Amino acid sequence: MTWPDRDRPWLDRYRAGVAGAQIPPDVLAQRECDLLAALLEAGEPAADVFGDPAEVAAEDVAELATDDEAVRRSEGGGARPVLQEIAGSLIGFALVAVLAVAVRHGGAVDVDAASVLVAAAVLAGLTAWRVARACRAAGRSAPAAGAVVAGAALAVAALTAASALGERVLVHDAPLLALAPVMLAPGVALLAVARSLPEPRLRDDWDDDQWLRRFRVALRARLVPRDSVRGHVMEVQETLRAQGVSAADEYGHPLVLARRLAAADRTARARRWWLTVAGGVAVPLAVAAQTLVLGKWEWMTVPLTLLLVGGAVVALAMSWGSRPWARA
Repeated sequence: MTWPDRDRPWLDRYRAGVAGAQIPPDVLAQRECDLLAALLEAGEPAADVFGDPAEVAAEDVAELATDDEAVRRSEGGGARPVLQEIAGSLIGFALVAVLAVAVRHGGAVDVDAASVLVAAAVLAGLTAWRVARACRAAGRSAPAAGAVVAGAALAVAALTAASALGERVLVHDAPLLALAPVMLAPGVALLAVARSLPEPRLRDDWDDDQWLRRFRVALRARLVPRDSVRGHVMEVQETLRAQGVSAADEYGHPLVLARRLAAADRTARARRWWLTVAGGVAVPLAVAAQTLVLGKWEWMTVPLTLLLVGGAVVALAMSWGSRPWARA
Protein backbone atom coordinates (compact mmCIF):
# COMPACT_ATOMS: atom_id res chain seq x y z
CA MET A 1 0.00 0.00 0.00
CA THR A 2 1.20 3.49 -0.85
CA TRP A 3 0.08 6.91 0.25
CA PRO A 4 -2.23 8.78 -2.16
CA ASP A 5 -0.55 11.67 -3.98
CA ARG A 6 -2.93 14.18 -2.41
CA ASP A 7 -1.72 13.17 1.07
CA ARG A 8 2.00 13.18 0.32
CA PRO A 9 2.47 16.73 1.66
CA TRP A 10 0.78 15.68 4.92
CA LEU A 11 3.08 12.65 5.20
CA ASP A 12 6.16 14.79 4.50
CA ARG A 13 5.21 17.20 7.29
CA TYR A 14 4.56 14.29 9.65
CA ARG A 15 7.94 12.76 8.87
CA ALA A 16 9.62 16.11 9.39
CA GLY A 17 7.97 16.27 12.81
CA VAL A 18 9.27 12.88 13.92
CA ALA A 19 12.69 13.24 12.27
CA GLY A 20 15.45 12.92 14.82
CA ALA A 21 13.06 11.69 17.52
CA GLN A 22 14.13 8.67 19.53
CA ILE A 23 11.53 6.34 17.99
CA PRO A 24 12.68 2.83 16.98
CA PRO A 25 12.60 2.47 13.16
CA ASP A 26 10.34 -0.58 13.23
CA VAL A 27 7.88 1.18 15.54
CA LEU A 28 7.82 4.26 13.30
CA ALA A 29 7.30 2.11 10.18
CA GLN A 30 4.40 0.31 11.85
CA ARG A 31 2.89 3.66 12.90
CA GLU A 32 2.96 4.89 9.31
CA CYS A 33 1.31 1.65 8.16
CA ASP A 34 -1.43 2.13 10.77
CA LEU A 35 -1.98 5.72 9.65
CA LEU A 36 -2.19 4.66 6.02
CA ALA A 37 -4.65 1.87 6.79
CA ALA A 38 -6.90 4.28 8.70
CA LEU A 39 -6.63 6.82 5.89
CA LEU A 40 -7.61 4.34 3.16
CA GLU A 41 -10.49 3.07 5.26
CA ALA A 42 -11.83 6.59 5.79
CA GLY A 43 -11.42 7.56 2.14
CA GLU A 44 -10.89 11.23 3.05
CA PRO A 45 -7.86 13.57 3.02
CA ALA A 46 -5.33 12.99 5.77
CA ALA A 47 -5.83 16.51 7.12
CA ASP A 48 -9.52 15.76 7.69
CA VAL A 49 -8.90 12.33 9.19
CA PHE A 50 -5.92 13.07 11.46
CA GLY A 51 -5.72 16.85 11.73
CA ASP A 52 -2.53 18.87 11.78
CA PRO A 53 0.51 16.63 10.97
CA ALA A 54 2.78 18.58 13.33
CA GLU A 55 0.44 17.89 16.25
CA VAL A 56 0.13 14.20 15.33
CA ALA A 57 3.93 13.97 15.11
CA ALA A 58 4.38 15.64 18.51
CA GLU A 59 1.92 13.23 20.11
CA ASP A 60 3.67 10.23 18.53
CA VAL A 61 7.09 11.43 19.67
CA ALA A 62 5.80 11.75 23.24
CA GLU A 63 4.23 8.29 23.12
CA LEU A 64 6.63 6.24 20.99
CA ALA A 65 10.10 7.63 21.76
CA THR A 66 12.13 5.38 24.06
CA ASP A 67 15.23 5.72 26.19
CA ASP A 68 16.59 2.56 24.58
CA GLU A 69 16.50 4.19 21.16
CA ALA A 70 18.02 7.40 22.56
CA VAL A 71 20.97 5.42 23.92
CA ARG A 72 21.33 3.44 20.71
CA ARG A 73 21.61 6.64 18.68
CA SER A 74 23.71 8.52 21.21
CA GLU A 75 27.49 8.91 21.45
CA GLY A 76 27.61 5.84 23.68
CA GLY A 77 25.67 3.71 21.20
CA GLY A 78 28.62 2.50 19.12
CA ALA A 79 30.99 3.54 16.36
CA ARG A 80 28.41 4.83 13.89
CA PRO A 81 27.09 7.85 15.84
CA VAL A 82 30.63 8.78 16.94
CA LEU A 83 31.99 8.67 13.39
CA GLN A 84 29.04 10.70 12.13
CA GLU A 85 29.71 13.37 14.73
CA ILE A 86 33.43 13.49 13.94
CA ALA A 87 32.69 13.65 10.22
CA GLY A 88 30.31 16.56 10.79
CA SER A 89 33.01 18.39 12.75
CA LEU A 90 35.59 17.81 10.02
CA ILE A 91 33.25 19.05 7.31
CA GLY A 92 32.31 22.11 9.35
CA PHE A 93 35.94 22.89 10.10
CA ALA A 94 36.83 22.55 6.41
CA LEU A 95 33.99 24.84 5.31
CA VAL A 96 35.06 27.52 7.78
CA ALA A 97 38.66 27.21 6.61
CA VAL A 98 37.65 27.50 2.94
CA LEU A 99 35.57 30.59 3.73
CA ALA A 100 38.46 32.14 5.67
CA VAL A 101 40.88 31.51 2.80
CA ALA A 102 38.42 32.96 0.28
CA VAL A 103 37.91 36.11 2.36
CA ARG A 104 41.56 36.75 3.18
CA HIS A 105 43.38 35.46 0.09
CA GLY A 106 40.89 35.30 -2.77
CA GLY A 107 41.11 32.52 -5.33
CA ALA A 108 44.62 31.26 -4.51
CA VAL A 109 46.78 30.82 -1.42
CA ASP A 110 50.25 29.62 -0.44
CA VAL A 111 49.93 26.47 1.65
CA ASP A 112 52.62 26.47 4.35
CA ALA A 113 53.64 23.62 6.63
CA ALA A 114 52.90 25.50 9.85
CA SER A 115 49.26 26.16 8.91
CA VAL A 116 48.73 22.52 7.93
CA LEU A 117 50.24 21.25 11.17
CA VAL A 118 48.30 23.70 13.34
CA ALA A 119 45.08 22.60 11.62
CA ALA A 120 46.09 18.97 12.23
CA ALA A 121 46.68 19.74 15.92
CA VAL A 122 43.23 21.31 16.24
CA LEU A 123 41.57 18.39 14.48
CA ALA A 124 43.47 15.87 16.62
CA GLY A 125 42.29 17.56 19.77
CA LEU A 126 38.72 17.85 18.51
CA THR A 127 38.59 14.22 17.41
CA ALA A 128 40.08 13.01 20.69
CA TRP A 129 37.50 15.03 22.62
CA ARG A 130 34.65 13.53 20.60
CA VAL A 131 35.94 9.99 21.09
CA ALA A 132 36.58 10.55 24.80
CA ARG A 133 33.11 11.97 25.29
CA ALA A 134 31.57 8.99 23.50
CA CYS A 135 33.58 6.52 25.58
CA ARG A 136 32.61 8.35 28.73
CA ALA A 137 28.93 8.32 27.72
CA ALA A 138 29.23 4.57 27.15
CA GLY A 139 30.64 4.14 30.64
CA ARG A 140 34.19 3.38 29.48
CA SER A 141 36.56 5.50 31.55
CA ALA A 142 39.86 3.90 30.50
CA PRO A 143 39.36 4.32 26.72
CA ALA A 144 38.16 7.88 27.35
CA ALA A 145 41.36 8.71 29.22
CA GLY A 146 43.39 7.01 26.51
CA ALA A 147 41.73 9.08 23.80
CA VAL A 148 42.49 12.30 25.67
CA VAL A 149 46.15 11.35 26.16
CA ALA A 150 46.56 10.27 22.52
CA GLY A 151 44.87 13.43 21.22
CA ALA A 152 47.00 15.66 23.44
CA ALA A 153 50.19 13.88 22.34
CA LEU A 154 49.32 14.24 18.66
CA ALA A 155 48.39 17.90 19.09
CA VAL A 156 51.62 18.69 20.94
CA ALA A 157 53.68 16.85 18.31
CA ALA A 158 51.98 18.73 15.49
CA LEU A 159 52.44 22.11 17.17
CA THR A 160 56.09 21.33 17.90
CA ALA A 161 56.67 20.41 14.27
CA ALA A 162 54.86 23.57 13.15
CA SER A 163 57.13 25.69 15.32
CA ALA A 164 60.22 23.95 13.95
CA LEU A 165 59.23 24.22 10.29
CA GLY A 166 58.03 27.79 10.49
CA GLU A 167 56.37 29.19 7.36
CA ARG A 168 57.93 26.79 4.89
CA VAL A 169 55.67 26.83 1.84
CA LEU A 170 54.50 23.46 0.59
CA VAL A 171 52.43 24.63 -2.38
CA HIS A 172 52.62 28.05 -4.03
CA ASP A 173 49.41 29.74 -5.23
CA ALA A 174 47.19 26.72 -4.72
CA PRO A 175 43.81 27.39 -6.41
CA LEU A 176 41.00 27.50 -3.89
CA LEU A 177 38.74 25.50 -6.22
CA ALA A 178 41.26 22.66 -6.12
CA LEU A 179 42.08 23.09 -2.43
CA ALA A 180 38.48 23.04 -1.19
CA PRO A 181 37.71 19.42 -2.25
CA VAL A 182 40.97 18.26 -0.63
CA MET A 183 40.00 19.93 2.65
CA LEU A 184 36.47 18.51 2.55
CA ALA A 185 37.46 15.00 1.48
CA PRO A 186 38.37 13.53 4.92
CA GLY A 187 35.04 14.54 6.48
CA VAL A 188 33.00 13.37 3.50
CA ALA A 189 34.86 10.04 3.36
CA LEU A 190 34.40 9.46 7.08
CA LEU A 191 30.69 10.26 6.79
CA ALA A 192 30.35 7.71 3.99
CA VAL A 193 32.12 5.10 6.13
CA ALA A 194 29.85 5.88 9.10
CA ARG A 195 26.70 5.52 7.03
CA SER A 196 27.90 2.20 5.62
CA LEU A 197 28.15 0.70 9.10
CA PRO A 198 25.21 -1.37 10.39
CA GLU A 199 22.80 0.18 12.84
CA PRO A 200 24.15 -0.20 16.37
CA ARG A 201 22.51 -2.75 18.64
CA LEU A 202 22.31 -2.43 22.38
CA ARG A 203 24.32 -5.06 24.21
CA ASP A 204 22.32 -7.53 26.31
CA ASP A 205 24.98 -9.98 27.58
CA TRP A 206 26.08 -8.46 30.90
CA ASP A 207 27.33 -9.96 34.11
CA ASP A 208 26.42 -7.97 37.21
CA ASP A 209 29.90 -6.56 37.82
CA GLN A 210 30.15 -5.22 34.29
CA TRP A 211 26.62 -3.88 34.45
CA LEU A 212 27.17 -2.04 37.74
CA ARG A 213 30.50 -0.59 36.63
CA ARG A 214 28.99 0.73 33.39
CA PHE A 215 25.95 2.04 35.26
CA ARG A 216 28.10 3.90 37.79
CA VAL A 217 30.30 5.55 35.15
CA ALA A 218 27.27 6.46 33.01
CA LEU A 219 25.64 8.27 35.94
CA ARG A 220 28.82 10.24 36.57
CA ALA A 221 29.13 11.04 32.87
CA ARG A 222 25.67 12.63 33.03
CA LEU A 223 26.85 14.73 35.99
CA VAL A 224 24.77 13.05 38.69
CA PRO A 225 26.13 14.00 42.15
CA ARG A 226 28.49 11.47 43.70
CA ASP A 227 26.24 10.77 46.70
CA SER A 228 23.27 10.14 44.43
CA VAL A 229 25.35 7.81 42.27
CA ARG A 230 26.34 5.83 45.34
CA GLY A 231 22.71 5.65 46.46
CA HIS A 232 21.47 4.43 43.08
CA VAL A 233 24.15 1.75 42.91
CA MET A 234 23.40 0.53 46.43
CA GLU A 235 19.69 0.40 45.65
CA VAL A 236 20.33 -1.76 42.60
CA GLN A 237 22.63 -4.06 44.56
CA GLU A 238 20.06 -4.48 47.31
CA THR A 239 17.36 -5.33 44.78
CA LEU A 240 19.57 -7.90 43.09
CA ARG A 241 20.41 -9.57 46.41
CA ALA A 242 16.78 -9.58 47.58
CA GLN A 243 15.27 -10.92 44.37
CA GLY A 244 18.11 -13.12 43.12
CA VAL A 245 17.96 -11.78 39.56
CA SER A 246 20.59 -10.35 37.22
CA ALA A 247 20.89 -6.61 36.70
CA ALA A 248 20.33 -6.91 32.96
CA ASP A 249 17.13 -8.93 33.43
CA GLU A 250 15.77 -6.62 36.10
CA TYR A 251 16.74 -3.20 34.68
CA GLY A 252 17.72 -3.68 31.05
CA HIS A 253 20.65 -1.79 29.61
CA PRO A 254 22.69 0.17 32.22
CA LEU A 255 22.94 3.30 30.07
CA VAL A 256 19.17 3.39 29.62
CA LEU A 257 18.55 3.31 33.36
CA ALA A 258 21.32 5.87 33.96
CA ARG A 259 19.74 8.19 31.40
CA ARG A 260 16.33 7.98 33.10
CA LEU A 261 17.73 8.62 36.56
CA ALA A 262 19.90 11.51 35.35
CA ALA A 263 16.91 13.10 33.63
CA ALA A 264 15.03 13.01 36.93
CA ASP A 265 17.93 14.44 38.94
CA ARG A 266 17.58 18.21 39.26
CA THR A 267 21.22 18.82 40.13
CA ALA A 268 22.40 16.78 37.15
CA ARG A 269 20.03 18.66 34.85
CA ALA A 270 21.36 21.97 36.13
CA ARG A 271 24.96 20.91 35.64
CA ARG A 272 24.31 19.73 32.07
CA TRP A 273 22.48 22.97 31.28
CA TRP A 274 25.31 25.15 32.54
CA LEU A 275 27.83 23.04 30.63
CA THR A 276 25.78 23.48 27.46
CA VAL A 277 25.56 27.22 28.00
CA ALA A 278 29.31 27.42 28.63
CA GLY A 279 30.03 25.66 25.35
CA GLY A 280 27.38 27.36 23.24
CA VAL A 281 27.58 30.87 24.69
CA ALA A 282 30.83 31.47 26.55
CA VAL A 283 33.11 29.98 23.86
CA PRO A 284 31.71 32.04 20.94
CA LEU A 285 31.84 35.19 23.08
CA ALA A 286 35.47 34.47 23.99
CA VAL A 287 36.38 33.93 20.34
CA ALA A 288 34.50 37.10 19.40
CA ALA A 289 36.45 39.11 21.98
CA GLN A 290 39.74 37.69 20.73
CA THR A 291 38.79 38.42 17.12
CA LEU A 292 37.93 42.01 17.97
CA VAL A 293 41.07 42.62 20.03
CA LEU A 294 43.52 41.09 17.56
CA GLY A 295 41.86 42.64 14.51
CA LYS A 296 43.61 40.30 12.07
CA TRP A 297 40.55 39.89 9.86
CA GLU A 298 40.77 43.47 8.60
CA TRP A 299 37.40 44.57 7.19
CA MET A 300 35.86 41.24 8.22
CA THR A 301 36.66 41.78 11.92
CA VAL A 302 33.41 43.52 12.88
CA PRO A 303 31.06 41.30 10.80
CA LEU A 304 32.76 38.15 12.13
CA THR A 305 32.51 39.43 15.71
CA LEU A 306 28.83 40.21 15.25
CA LEU A 307 28.28 36.75 13.75
CA LEU A 308 29.89 35.07 16.76
CA VAL A 309 27.91 37.20 19.22
CA GLY A 310 24.73 36.41 17.30
CA GLY A 311 25.52 32.70 17.47
CA ALA A 312 25.96 32.97 21.24
CA VAL A 313 22.63 34.77 21.59
CA VAL A 314 20.87 32.12 19.48
CA ALA A 315 22.45 29.33 21.56
CA LEU A 316 21.29 30.98 24.78
CA ALA A 317 17.77 31.47 23.39
CA MET A 318 17.57 27.82 22.35
CA SER A 319 18.77 26.68 25.78
CA TRP A 320 16.61 29.05 27.77
CA GLY A 321 13.48 26.92 27.62
CA SER A 322 15.28 24.04 29.36
CA ARG A 323 16.83 26.15 32.12
CA PRO A 324 16.84 24.06 35.30
CA TRP A 325 15.16 26.57 37.62
CA ALA A 326 12.12 26.71 35.33
CA ARG A 327 11.43 22.97 35.66
CA ALA A 328 9.84 21.14 38.51
